[in-house]
Amino acid sequence: MPDPAPAGPDWTQSGWREPASLLPSRWGSYRGRYLGGLTLAFTGGLLIQLTSTYSLGVLPIGIFLHVAGWCILPGVGWRRVLASGASVLVMIILLNGAQATPFLAVTLAAWLLVRQRPLVSYLTLALPPVGGLLLAQMFPDYGWGAVVLPVAGALLAGAAWLGRSLAAMRGRNTATTR
Repeated sequence: MPDPAPAGPDWTQSGWREPASLLPSRWGSYRGRYLGGLTLAFTGGLLIQLTSTYSLGVLPIGIFLHVAGWCILPGVGWRRVLASGASVLVMIILLNGAQATPFLAVTLAAWLLVRQRPLVSYLTLALPPVGGLLLAQMFPDYGWGAVVLPVAGALLAGAAWLGRSLAAMRGRNTATTR
C-alpha cells in the first residue's frame, strides 16, 4: 500500500514559504508564537477601542497586550519593536472614530514589515485608506463604531491576506535575519 499524500501543499515545489517561519526561533514554536501574538495584539487593540472616559483603566491593559502581541510574533526583533510602537499609536488614533480608519494603513505596513513581505505586497497599502475614507463618508458619527471597526478590521485582514498572496505568487523567499 503506498504512503498517503502529505497533508499540506509541497512548499519545496512552489518555491515559497512564509518568510518568518524560516527564521531561527530562540523560544516556542512558530505556530504557537504566531497564534499567541496575533491573539494578544487583537485583544489589546480591542481593549484600546473599548476605552472611554468611564473606562480609562482598560487603556493601559490594552496597550500592554497589544505591544506584547507584536513582540511575541515570529520575526526579526527590531521589526517587531518598530511595528508595535506604530500600531499602538494607530490604535489610539482610532479612538477618534471612522475618520481615523485610513491610518490602518500604518498597521498594515507594520504587519508587512514584520512578516517580511516583498515590495509588491506593499501595493495593498492603498486599500485601508480608500476603505477608511468610504467608511468615514458612510458613517460620519462617532456612535457607529460598532459597525465601522469590524468592517475596517475585515478590510485590514483582507489586505494582509492579499499581500500574502502577492508574495506567494512572486515565488521567492525574502527571509532575512536582519
